[in-house]
Amino acid sequence: MGLKEIQELKERAKEPKVKKTYSIPKVSKKRAAKIEQDKELLKLDKEFYKEVYAASPHFCYECGCKLPKEPATFMFHHLLEKRNFPQFRHEPLNIALVCLTCHSKAETNLDFAPKIRKLRDEVEKILLP
Repeated sequence: MGLKEIQELKERAKEPKVKKTYSIPKVSKKRAAKIEQDKELLKLDKEFYKEVYAASPHFCYECGCKLPKEPATFMFHHLLEKRNFPQFRHEPLNIALVCLTCHSKAETNLDFAPKIRKLRDEVEKILLP
């Protein structure tokens, strides 16, 4: 390395360094379509839950406690899980109205919610061939 090269390096060291800026990556078209699809599905869920709630008595299926006047999503327990049986997502027969405590019990272990387990077995016989 010669004297000239060293002087050039010193000169370049005095120049301000260009800062790299971070930009948020754009959402791909496929991901954007999935997000829109999920929004539509949630909208349909909300409408479906309102219909089911209006047509049902406002009591927990498992413990019998009174449910609030306004429905909340935690109150609707899918007897046949949405992830395994998406075709029954909007099937009124597949829904049991439950309180938050009983919903947690049913999601954790169906043995903790015997009434819901029995209802699930009956619905399974009806909906699954």
